Amino acid sequence: MLAKLTKHELYATGRIFLPLYSIMLLLSLINRGFSSIGELSSPFKTLKGFMVAAYVISIVATLVITFVIIILRFYKNLMSDEGYLMFTLPVKPSQLINAKLIVSFLWNILSIFVVATSLFIILGTSKNLEMFRGLLDLAVTGLKSTFGSSYPILIAEYIIMIFVCTIYQILMIYVSIAIGHLLNEHKVIGSFAAYIAINTIIQMLVSIIVLIWTNLELSIFTYTPYYGTTETITGNNVNYSVSIVQAITKQIIPFSIIFSVLCCVAFYLVTNYIFKKKLNLN
Repeated sequence: MLAKLTKHELYATGRIFLPLYSIMLLLSLINRGFSSIGELSSPFKTLKGFMVAAYVISIVATLVITFVIIILRFYKNLMSDEGYLMFTLPVKPSQLINAKLIVSFLWNILSIFVVATSLFIILGTSKNLEMFRGLLDLAVTGLKSTFGSSYPILIAEYIIMIFVCTIYQILMIYVSIAIGHLLNEHKVIGSFAAYIAINTIIQMLVSIIVLIWTNLELSIFTYTPYYGTTETITGNNVNYSVSIVQAITKQIIPFSIIFSVLCCVAFYLVTNYIFKKKLNLN
């Protein structure tokens, strides 16, 4: 049943996103065509400026609409009048959440990919690609010199963190809407207030944890303390400096991933509990 729910959700949202992506890619091709032309006459310069503006607007629209659709599909489909029908289906509340979450995650990732592809179409000239390769080589060299052979792990952690944070943001929206609808009146305002409250509490909690952590000295992880100086270790005629950047990067990123995963689990469980025990569609 989850597959059917996911397929239905993809079809319903795809009617919005696919035309939007097509427009963005078409505008990027048009702008690439204008860029490949040399000197333009005045009317074509005006048209080029219009196309550039339209392309920028399409990027902003894609990112904003992606965020708005996440909210509207969850709210309209589950928490409004349509919710009466959805919750009479022979499915568990968790399956309804899963279908929304999977599709929202896919559209988030796909939106970023399409935006990146459109930028590549416009900027992917041989000169720009050569410059990009140089910057990439410089970045890799910097990572190697700072983190040694473990830099691929760092890159993998960043990618995982992006995925986890995407799910985190989606589930925080879901739980905020669910909490807001526990109220008998002003449910939209309640959802908005719940989102602000949850975000504020989590940010305060993270700040306290990081503050305690740094003041307990990062040296407990074999690194220099937050307020200390860089220690130089000499061995076999090789000087190796362990910096605060390494300490923070190697410890904070895994912590952020684990903390975000725990928050995701909490958001999911609370949303599922409200749907099962406290559902209020009045």
